[in-house]
Amino acid sequence: MNPSVPPALMQLADALQELLLWSEQGGLEELGSLGLVEFLQGFERLRNRMSLVDHAAITVADRQGTAAELGQASVKTVLVHALRLSPTEASRRVRAAAAVGERLSAVGEVLPAARPHLAAAQRTGELSPEQVAVIERALAGVDVPGLDPTAVERAEQTLARHALTFGPQELRTIAVHLVDRINPDGSVTEDQLHRDRREIRLTRCPDGSYRLEGRLTPALGAQLHTVLTPLARPRTSSADGPRGGMVEQPDPRRHGQRMHDALDDVCARLLRSGGLPASGGTPAAVIVTIDYADLLGKTGHGTTTDGTAVSAAEVLRLANEAEILPTVLTSCGEPLELGRSRRIASSNQTYALIARDGGCSFPACSHPPEWSDRHHIVGWLAGGRTDLSNLTLLCRYHHTHYLGHGWTCRMSDHQLPEWIPPRWVDPEQRPLVNDRIRAKHVPAA
Repeated sequence: MNPSVPPALMQLADALQELLLWSEQGGLEELGSLGLVEFLQGFERLRNRMSLVDHAAITVADRQGTAAELGQASVKTVLVHALRLSPTEASRRVRAAAAVGERLSAVGEVLPAARPHLAAAQRTGELSPEQVAVIERALAGVDVPGLDPTAVERAEQTLARHALTFGPQELRTIAVHLVDRINPDGSVTEDQLHRDRREIRLTRCPDGSYRLEGRLTPALGAQLHTVLTPLARPRTSSADGPRGGMVEQPDPRRHGQRMHDALDDVCARLLRSGGLPASGGTPAAVIVTIDYADLLGKTGHGTTTDGTAVSAAEVLRLANEAEILPTVLTSCGEPLELGRSRRIASSNQTYALIARDGGCSFPACSHPPEWSDRHHIVGWLAGGRTDLSNLTLLCRYHHTHYLGHGWTCRMSDHQLPEWIPPRWVDPEQRPLVNDRIRAKHVPAA
C-alpha cells in the first residue's frame, strides 16, 4: 500500500466497492420503496459528512502554503488543476472550509468554526454542501462591522434549524428575510454589489464562433429570462401522415441550443426594428462580404466587418433576411450590389404580408408576425422578386431550419404560401397550408 495513502481512505474505498457490488447485484431491489428511501437518506448523510474531510484538507493546505509551494496563486487554483473542478465549485469549497472548518489561532490553538451551528449540523450529515453554501453566502452579507454579531449568530442558528426541513431554494428565501431584519438597508448595498459585478464578455474564438460569458444584475437577468424562455420552448412541426392523422416532428435541439436560437430571434427582431443607434453614419447592421463566384458555387466564406468568417451556405440563408446586407463582389473585388433597396420588402408589402399570413406560414406554427422574418420563396439571389407573390412570413426557427429538414415552399393557385413536406413525412408530398392562413382565405366547402 502506498504509505502516503492513509489506511482509513483505503478502508473507505473498500467499503464503497463492497456497497457498489451489493447494489449492482440486486440489493437495492430487495429494499422496497420505503427501504430504498431510507437507504438514500443514509447515503446522503454520509455524502454530506465527507465534505468535512474536504474542509480539513483545504484548511491544512492554506495553513501550510501549499499553493505557493506548487506555484499556484491560491488554494482555489490548486483545486481547479488537481481535481479538475470548475472555478465556481472550487470557490464554493474554499468558502465552505472557511465557514465550517476548524481554525487555528496565531499560536496554534484550535478554534471553533466561524459558523459553529452550521459545522455541528454538517457533522451529523444533515446539511448538504449546497445548503451550507446558501447560508454562508447570506450571512456573509451581514457579518460586517457595524452590525450586531449576536443577531448574525441567531440567524445562523435559525437557518441551520430550518435546513433540516427545507431545501436550498426555500432556505434561500428564508435567509433573505432574516438578513433583511438584521440589515434593513442591506438591499441598497446588495444592489450596488450586483451593479459592481455586472459584466458581459463577447469573445471571438479562433474557429469563428463567439463565446458569451458574464454576470447580469437580477433585474436584467429576470428581463432576459422573461424574453428568452417563451422563445426557447421546444418546437414541434406537424404534417399529415402517409396513413392519415398527423406526424409530429420533435424539436431536436438541446435546451442550450434553444436558448441560443431564442437570443438569435431577439437580436433579429431588434435589427429589423431599425431602432438601434447609428454606426459610422448608417443604421447598425451586419454586413457580409463574399466573392460572387464563391456565392454562386456555394463554396468559400464571406467575411463580416469584424473579420468573422461565414460560410457561403450560411450567407445564402441569411441573404433573404432583413438584418443582413450581403455585399457581392466581382472577381476583381468590385462591389456589385449592396442589395438592400431592392431585396427588402417595403413597409406596405410587410403590412400586406401580415394581413395575409398573420404570422409564420409554416404548417402548425403559431408564431405571430412580430417574431417573423420576411422570406423570399424563390431566393432573391436566385432571381426571386420582392413581390407579394414571392414573399411569406417565417419565424426565425423555421426560417433557419426548414430547408435542412427537407421542406420547400411555393405559391398556390389562390396566391397563398403552401409547404411541400419531405417524402419521409409524406411520400405523396401533398402541399400544406397553415391552418391560420387557410381559415382566413380558403372558403369552407
